Parts: sequence; C-alpha cells; structure tokens
Amino acid sequence: MRRLLPLLGLLSVACVQAEMVALEDNEMSAVQGGGFGIVLEDILLDASQATITINDITNGSGQNVPIKVKEFYLGATGSNKGANLNPVTIGRLGSPFTLNLAKGEVLRSLRDDGQFVQTTPSNVAVLELTFPERLTTGGQACIAGFAAAGSNCSSRAAEKVDLGIRYDFEVAAGRTDVINIDITELAMDGSYLRLWGDSARAQLVSEARLNIFAKTLDIMSCAAGAPNCVSAAEQAARSIYLTNAYANVAFGYGKTQPLLLDVSSNGQFVLELPNPLAGATTAAERTSRATDFYANAPRTHVVVDNLNFGGTRVAGSVPAAGTVSGTGVYTAGPAPTTGGYNFGRNEISGMSFNYLKVTSRDL
Repeated sequence: MRRLLPLLGLLSVACVQAEMVALEDNEMSAVQGGGFGIVLEDILLDASQATITINDITNGSGQNVPIKVKEFYLGATGSNKGANLNPVTIGRLGSPFTLNLAKGEVLRSLRDDGQFVQTTPSNVAVLELTFPERLTTGGQACIAGFAAAGSNCSSRAAEKVDLGIRYDFEVAAGRTDVINIDITELAMDGSYLRLWGDSARAQLVSEARLNIFAKTLDIMSCAAGAPNCVSAAEQAARSIYLTNAYANVAFGYGKTQPLLLDVSSNGQFVLELPNPLAGATTAAERTSRATDFYANAPRTHVVVDNLNFGGTRVAGSVPAAGTVSGTGVYTAGPAPTTGGYNFGRNEISGMSFNYLKVTSRDL
C-alpha cells in the first residue's frame, strides 16, 4: 500500500476565538463531526507464500483444532487467481471509505426503491464504518454485463478487486480439510457497520449491511498441486463455481430490531435479531412498529446467475448474463463449463428476519 489519503471533515463556525470556550450540553448536541474518509491507493496484498496459523480453538475433547490461512491476495482484476497481481486503487475522493461518529437521526440507509431512509434510532451516538456508498443517479454497473445487479455502485471497473484466500482445517489427526476461495471483480459498495449503546438493554448493539458483487466466485475443496488436485479437470471436479453473483444481506433495523452482540456464560458467541414488536405495549404501537418495519427495514437478496458444480472450464471464460423475456421466462446465459452440472439461476429476494438467534457451539 503506497499511501492513505485521509480526508478530515470540516467544521464550520460562525466566529473565531483566540482561546477554547466550554460548550453547554445543548450546544454540544448540535455539533456533528465530519469523520474520516479513506482511499486505498495502489494497494496490493500478496501473502501467497505465507501461512498464518490460528490456534487455541478446541474441540469437545479439548484438543487443539488449528486453522491455517494461506494463499491470501488482493489486487487489480485480471490476476488469474493471484498469479499476475497488480496494484489497485479502492475508493476515490468523492466516494471514500468512512469512519464516522454521528447522531442516529442523521444516518441513512438505501432502500430497495432507491430512497435513503433513517434506520437507526434518534438521540444516540453511532460509530459507523462504511464502504463507498451506492448512488441513486450516475452510478456504475455493480457487475459488468449483468444489469440485474444494478447500476448504482460508485466503484468503477478499475476500482474493483480480485481476492483469494485458502483455509486448511485440521479437524482430526492426519486429516486436513481445505476451502480455497477465489473471487474476481469484487465490489462491496454500500456495506456498513454501525455500533451504539442501548441503555435499556445495557449492552452494545449494532446494525450491519453486507453487499457483495462478484463476476465469479470459485470455491474449491482441495489444495492445488495436492494429490488428486493437480489437473484442471481434478480441480474443477472439486469446485463450486458461481458467476454474476451478488448478495445484499441486512442484519438489523436499529429503530426496533438492532443486531444484539453477546457472549454466553460458557464463552459462546451469540448474535440475535429480536422480534421488532417486542416491548410494544399497545395495539396502536404494535401496528405503528410493524408498518415502519415492513416499509423501511432493509431486505436481504441473494442472486446467482449461474451455479455450477464440477465440470471443466475454458481458461478465462465467463458466461454471458441470462435474460428474462417479456413473459417473465428466464433463459440462462451460456454455461461456463463442459461436464459437471449447471443449476442455472438461483435467487432469494425480499427476505426479512422477524426473529433470528445464532449461537456458536463446540466442535
């Protein structure tokens, strides 16, 4: 990474004093900090020859289950799974990453209809980390050649990245399980994490949006060059291959359904999305909450234009996007594989969580 370009937010004042002056609480409450904007210019990460081992994760018998992180890389598109890495600039001055501290009523989230709405509660201080924001006008294709993913991303083609990482899991003695992930033309515009304190619950709560747009996503269950994982056919037979895939995953609606972060008494992590109507004491309040939640809470969408298991691919080939006819019949683009099985288009749209609780468990 050659350099970071932080942008300091500007605070305008009506007059300039020669000394600092104490402010009353009501004066402080009107102050909004601009935060920091960050652009990653000419960044290249190549840890393909390094191994990071994560220890102290134990199974039910108390045995260590090491996780080895290998073959991590990040660079410009066209890297051929990290073999030809070049630097890339992520974000720009007009659409940077931001680290911001603001009041909840100031923050906005992009609704599916293109409107920005308030999702965080009022009168709370929120710490926010955001990726470059999506736009309502003048945006870029989120996935090149695939209109279904939208054209409201701020990242241009040259600002997308290739990313890869491999995990080796030694769950049992003498056995190593592998997950090898390679992503091309990745953008995460509109993703964010917001954190604040909930006085009624006496805990840290959050709201998160995870947007992932990728031209291709390759998940392989073996290490290239290992036995039975040498030839292109052997590697493809152990791969799941996705093209023109995107996910807009929403965790929490801060006003009435914040994402709760907790640790149980036995050390397990707990993530919970409570019922948005919990705590409402009257029928009118429940109706008001439900109307607001279903109108404004961000929804989750997952779309894969082509989902393939196995088969041999032509090097560098990417299938064309599918099309939808005037009668609503979907026709998949040309399959990117020879052999294997192409499940075609898969889609989950408009999903919301009325209640969700996820708890980690010992192996």
